[in-house]
Amino acid sequence: MRKKEKNRMRLMPVFLAAVLLLTAGLSFAQKGFYMEEKKLYEKYKMSVKHFEQGKNLYNKEKYKKAEKKFKECLEVFPQHAQANFYLAHLLYQASNLESALHHIEEAKKNFEFINKMYIFGYEDYTSQLRAQRDEIRDRIQKYKDQQQRTTQEGERQKIEATISQLQTELGTVNSRLAEPLPEEKKAPAEYFYLHGNIFFKLKKYQEAHDQYVGTIKHDPQHEKAYNNLINIYFMAKQYQKAMELGEQAESTGVNINPKLMEAIRKALGK
Repeated sequence: MRKKEKNRMRLMPVFLAAVLLLTAGLSFAQKGFYMEEKKLYEKYKMSVKHFEQGKNLYNKEKYKKAEKKFKECLEVFPQHAQANFYLAHLLYQASNLESALHHIEEAKKNFEFINKMYIFGYEDYTSQLRAQRDEIRDRIQKYKDQQQRTTQEGERQKIEATISQLQTELGTVNSRLAEPLPEEKKAPAEYFYLHGNIFFKLKKYQEAHDQYVGTIKHDPQHEKAYNNLINIYFMAKQYQKAMELGEQAESTGVNINPKLMEAIRKALGK
């Protein structure tokens, strides 16, 4: 695997892992969180350990061990999009293309599902924050009432310090509640790119074409997707399309293989 390929994989978005970090240490409230969704989320949290171990092994280039961990992750939670993505990549590298195709399709299918679970978890998280806010407000009021009844100066100062501390905590909770609900995310460009590569190896060029178009839609500067898409047009003898796309890409700063562009010009008689 080339160094650039590995670096791209290491820089993949870690949005899904952030779900666990967001709600670490929080227990789910029954109210506002459906039991089936709660069970799914608990399984997801259990699967994260296997996924993180697999990712660390992958980054150390221990691919066989990484593959085992990703499979363990999916045994616990088959909808884990990132585990499916990494596993698809490893299977693609091993030329196990049909299995790779299955896992990249699962990754793309479940990415939005996992995002919805994140939203559910976030909603429950804010519900708990609101409960915490109300509790702090009640405590502040009780201390204020106590302060009015207290005649000893030393005791009044202690109560004032406590109220000040509680007001600081209240400000922190309010700032967290003011954060907007996370937007639903779509599958990253690399999911489409890997999907296209698998189709290309399977000689399903129209399907590969569609995935590379999807890659560029998600990442308009995706150099490899542009080059592969231009190559598909070249192979299909659609030289004018290949030239137009190559010139369009180069005009936006995307590097296109000069040998490929030269071959296209030669085919067009230029």
